[in-house]
Amino acid sequence: MPDALIAEDEPLLRRQLRDTLALLWPQLAIVAECEDGIEALHAFEQHAPQIAFLDIRMPGLSGLD
Repeated sequence: MPDALIAEDEPLLRRQLRDTLALLWPQLAIVAECEDGIEALHAFEQHAPQIAFLDIRMPGLSGLD
């Protein structure tokens, strides 16, 4: 089963992405949801997800960093 991390600083957008993914890709397990780049980096190290949905502009580190 594939797993993923969502990093988005806007709560509404994060929830919409999670809900859309659940509808379109029900087999995908979301292992972490993060509010900023630093939190996303720690979650990525902890969970090692196969896929990461990253916001480009976030506090701390950006999705590109």
